[in-house]
Amino acid sequence: MTPERRLDQLEPALADGLQKIDRLVESHGQLVGLATDTKAELEQVKRTGEITASGLAKLTTFVQEGFVNVQKDIADLKTGQEAIMQYLREKLP
Repeated sequence: MTPERRLDQLEPALADGLQKIDRLVESHGQLVGLATDTKAELEQVKRTGEITASGLAKLTTFVQEGFVNVQKDIADLKTGQEAIMQYLREKLP
């Protein structure tokens, strides 16, 4: 086999291999870009979750404190109501 003929046989195989390598490199670049974008989105979701958890904790504390205050106000009203009822019993026949 002559070197010319050997080269004719190798060129298509080499071109095909190089084309496949180029496609793999391009696909790899796309995968790296996708992974980078996904990581950024995941970090944003994490930050949003942390902000939501913090807000929920603050809201829970606020509601609990408000509930305690409402209970105290109700107790004060009951005390005042009992005092008024006692006064009325004493003054009315």
